[in-house]
Amino acid sequence: MKKALVFLLAVLMLAVPVFAQGTSESNSTSDSSKADKLTYWAPLNPNISAVAQDFSQTEYWKELMKRTNTDIEFQHVSAANDGVLSEGFNILIASGDYPDIIEYKWTAYPGGPQAAIDDGVIIPLNDIFEKYCPNITAFLESHPDIKKMISTDDGTYYVFPFLRGESYENNNLIFSEGWVWRTDLLEKAGIDYIPSTPDELYTALVALKNIGVEIPLCIRKDHISRVLAPGFDSWDDFYVEDGVVKYGRIEENRREYLAFANKLYSEGLLDNDYLSVDKKSLGVKVLNNLVAGCYAPGASGIGTWLPALQKEDPSVKMVSARPISPEKDRYSKFAKMNSIYDASGTSAAISTSCKNIEAAARLLDYNFSEEGHLLANFGIEGVTYEMVDGYPTYTDVIMNNPDLPLSQAMCLYTRASVSGPFVQDPRYLEQYYDLPELQDAINLWKQTDYGKYIMPTVTHTSEEASEIAKIINNVNTYAEEMEAKFITGALPISEFDNYIKQIKAFGIERAIEIKQAAYDRYMSK
Repeated sequence: MKKALVFLLAVLMLAVPVFAQGTSESNSTSDSSKADKLTYWAPLNPNISAVAQDFSQTEYWKELMKRTNTDIEFQHVSAANDGVLSEGFNILIASGDYPDIIEYKWTAYPGGPQAAIDDGVIIPLNDIFEKYCPNITAFLESHPDIKKMISTDDGTYYVFPFLRGESYENNNLIFSEGWVWRTDLLEKAGIDYIPSTPDELYTALVALKNIGVEIPLCIRKDHISRVLAPGFDSWDDFYVEDGVVKYGRIEENRREYLAFANKLYSEGLLDNDYLSVDKKSLGVKVLNNLVAGCYAPGASGIGTWLPALQKEDPSVKMVSARPISPEKDRYSKFAKMNSIYDASGTSAAISTSCKNIEAAARLLDYNFSEEGHLLANFGIEGVTYEMVDGYPTYTDVIMNNPDLPLSQAMCLYTRASVSGPFVQDPRYLEQYYDLPELQDAINLWKQTDYGKYIMPTVTHTSEEASEIAKIINNVNTYAEEMEAKFITGALPISEFDNYIKQIKAFGIERAIEIKQAAYDRYMSK
């Protein structure tokens, strides 16, 4: 794993105008030798690595450094998978030689964000925000819910956060994947509806198999629970109902979900290779016309597959669907939905090794200004976007770049499509999902009641975090192995009660207590 860690260092050749708080001064000039010098560690998203060896080679970072008069030396680790990223981060922390700024999933730090402060890795930011960061300070004052999300139990700020929008209400940014169906194949099978319940799903899959569709349903191993379990009001994680924290895997309806998934598998309706299906192999199967129904992200799913399939066969039709639920006339209780402050995204913290805290803080604060927000989401006005009736509209440099696919053009000129210390703008997604089918997908995927039950991003004390991490690691490892056995039939569903007993033996009920205490503290902030 250590060989997979690659630190790519580069020094920016030019850094020009002075930092602007609330105003852009990108036309001013200054001596680059007087620029503030900083070091910055961050994961390198595959879409970025396809166009640049490090951040300093992207147009977005060139412009940001110019506007903030900073000269940044970047250090990167691949973000291709969580294993490589975590290994790279662990090596960095173990070295004790920290760059000025570290961009990481700080909620995943061993012991939690408070432990990262207590361990002397990063600094608390309350005084820093007050002294140097007018933009994020103003933002947090106007968004009290987000203040709770990005602070520890005692109100200590620790990051400049990555935020998927500003509120849960009408927020398309928190939905990124869902059901995808080949409706032309459904029609050939005599199915005139899009499945919305387990019974409808089973009937449709049988009909598809009967007309010779090789893989009626293809779902990745890491998605199957999130796709099928909502049909039984089952979930694979913590959630909150009427103020009470619960854990879905130990509830009785989990048995119903597993029995149903086993039925699909045993009858050849679910891809029998699902345990080895990944994002790439799923795409290959879809593009080879083997699959009728699946689950996928928007841009790399319908946005990629439909144009390619229609190029070969214009009769191909593909749509999305809302999450399945036990009853046709109601929304699902659970579904894949991201938090506004998303634990899977990377946010930026200032390390204890930082010698120029003011420069680091002002750099990171810029993205929370109006000009920085536009830069992060839309790039450079006059180059990658134009204001059209007050709406930042991407130019052909982004939407129809002759040399780069849309996803890579986005990463070269903006941060909009990957995580980092900024607030995503919904207007980016409206244009990124330019196909009508993608726009419909978002409206369908968000038809769920999960917002009423989602567990907020709570923080734990160092002691709690250490205890719960051990419990959850044991539970998740065991549960993933056992649930795969139930689905494939390697273990009969009659063993379900013993399965739950073992999960409880690992201490899941204690983990629920810890989560409840953390949730109560969160709500009382």
